[in-house]
Amino acid sequence: MQGRIAITHYSLPITHYSLLITHYSLLITKHQCPMPNAQCPMP
Repeated sequence: MQGRIAITHYSLPITHYSLLITHYSLLITKHQCPMPNAQCPMP
């Protein structure tokens, strides 16, 4: 029982931080590249 609680307790912050990192990387990409021109490092 306690092991399952610990796994859930640690996996939630990891998911939270990975979402934050994705969010901020998207913001940075939008900020650096406001228009889809040739200078954009977009795929």
